[in-house]
Amino acid sequence: MEKNQTTHPCDNCGEIISSKTLPLSSGVTITPSGISGPLVAKIPVVIGETEIQIDIEAEFNLNEPFYEIKRIKKNVYLTQCKLLPRSGVVAADGTLISGKLFISGFVRKNIEYATADCIGDKVVSGRIAHTTIDVPFTAVTELEYSVPPVVSIRGVQTEIDLLSSCGCNDCTGTIMGKSGCEQYFEDSITFTESPYCELVGVRIIEDDINADPIKCHPDSKVQLYNKIIEKMVLYVKIKVLQVQQVNIPLTHTVKPDCTTTQYSDYEK
Repeated sequence: MEKNQTTHPCDNCGEIISSKTLPLSSGVTITPSGISGPLVAKIPVVIGETEIQIDIEAEFNLNEPFYEIKRIKKNVYLTQCKLLPRSGVVAADGTLISGKLFISGFVRKNIEYATADCIGDKVVSGRIAHTTIDVPFTAVTELEYSVPPVVSIRGVQTEIDLLSSCGCNDCTGTIMGKSGCEQYFEDSITFTESPYCELVGVRIIEDDINADPIKCHPDSKVQLYNKIIEKMVLYVKIKVLQVQQVNIPLTHTVKPDCTTTQYSDYEK
């Protein structure tokens, strides 16, 4: 091709780099095995599950005037999910009934819209463009526990007074009493497994309103818009877990009348 020849965009077509059919690889099925109870296991335990309703109203501009919205794709992301275990209701015997759950995140929206680059009497031509925005949200809700979390409280510091027969300087005489140059402390600390969250699912109900209308020409019937006002109801389903030590009982197998019945110690 000569250097002064103009290349049309359609002349630069794509091409297949490589393609091949993969054969089926053989495998061997392995039956999982484990130890039987009774035993103590340290496993994640679901301490609560909730669906939070978050109402959002947002207002945003696209990078150019648009003719109409064609499609909006949405995804929800959490940036914070923190449980304060002892911030809710506590029973008289000290059992934790509920706690406060703080969440933050954003809804990532990819907005596809049509422009009006060429406006005629009976024809409107333009492009299909897109803009991606993040709509933030934050909320606090009360989580009722299905299983109370295990929380260890730091013990009170203990101080022991040491007996001394002289002061901190060289003993020049007999002075018996509390040592002024030596202290003895004792602390009892038991660490707590931090609860964590799993995002189970979301539901989004929204209404997008085209706002701030403009016209390219005073006598034109084509309406363009600069702004979108969004009203959205977001339902976020969250599962809160904590790693706890769980007692796994012994499972018995009984064969009466040629039938097999399995039951655990919980069903006795």
